[in-house]
Amino acid sequence: MAKINLKSLRAVATLALGVAWAMLTLLGVQLPLQAQLASSGPPQPQSALQGQAAAALHLGASAAPGVAPEGLADLKLTPGSMVDIHVFEEPDLDGSYRLDDHGQISMPFAGTVRLEALTLPEAEAAVRAKLETEQILKAPHVVVNINEYSAQNIVVMGEVAAPGRFPVLTARKLMDVLAMSGGLTPLAGSEIIIHRSNQPPQVTEVVHYCRGVNSQASLNVAINPGDSVLVKRAGIVYVLGAVNRPGGFPMQEDGNLNIAQALALAFGTAPEASIDGIRVIRKLSDGSISEIPTHYNQFSKGKASPLALEAEDVIFVPVSKLKSTFMDTKTVLSSAASAAVYTLH
Repeated sequence: MAKINLKSLRAVATLALGVAWAMLTLLGVQLPLQAQLASSGPPQPQSALQGQAAAALHLGASAAPGVAPEGLADLKLTPGSMVDIHVFEEPDLDGSYRLDDHGQISMPFAGTVRLEALTLPEAEAAVRAKLETEQILKAPHVVVNINEYSAQNIVVMGEVAAPGRFPVLTARKLMDVLAMSGGLTPLAGSEIIIHRSNQPPQVTEVVHYCRGVNSQASLNVAINPGDSVLVKRAGIVYVLGAVNRPGGFPMQEDGNLNIAQALALAFGTAPEASIDGIRVIRKLSDGSISEIPTHYNQFSKGKASPLALEAEDVIFVPVSKLKSTFMDTKTVLSSAASAAVYTLH
């Protein structure tokens, strides 16, 4: 019987193990690549694949893996963004290019190409047109992929829970922008002022938002990167004197409030109130002060329309005609300055 050479057997086994490991490693690399190529069509240029991978890293940081950010097809290039360009007919033009402060890139032979505010298909067309105009290539095939987007801020100010700057890549609905800033405060009014980044400072848009009705259409207004949003505070009306809950009340809902509604918010007049002496104290635009009679008995019986109020109006309900003579206008106004402000939840 032939003797078994243990040293030789150990060497053969080690060699076979190494070959098997190498084959498994090779299969583990090739099989996913073949599956990718089979599902994605013709092979893509290496620069294009790198651009897609980089875009996934930069844009998918806050999203689930493989999920593109909302509005990706409408994303526009901004200064600071980096793109990968592949020209099939001339590999020397391939490379990564970052948009400068003027939104331009500089390509060999072709010179500068403006890509700011263009989508990727539009950028491909711009590069293709530049190569043709400079007579570098005829009918070139160009692929532009995003390597890195430069996010812009939307600024949200005013009556929101968390005002600040919020980086975004694409346009967002107004309701999304308000949600990012924590939502409206109880003192938010019915006007939202929007300033577009491409408009002069004095040009603004006003969106009217009413809590009491369906404002879906208003909240669907698109807010673009670079825009700013200001949520204005509601006007305050003060009800003081002989009422059950004196204080200030925001002119919420549609921004309108009349004297009957304001008295209702103050839980009505107290039993000792002198309703004949109820008056509205209003500051006029020239700085003067006007006292307006209210005719409480007429509008409470439906014989007249209740007086429409303006922001900063003060409704004073005296206890009696005698005591009301000692409560001058300045005293009432000073009381309004320190009055509590109630909000509707």
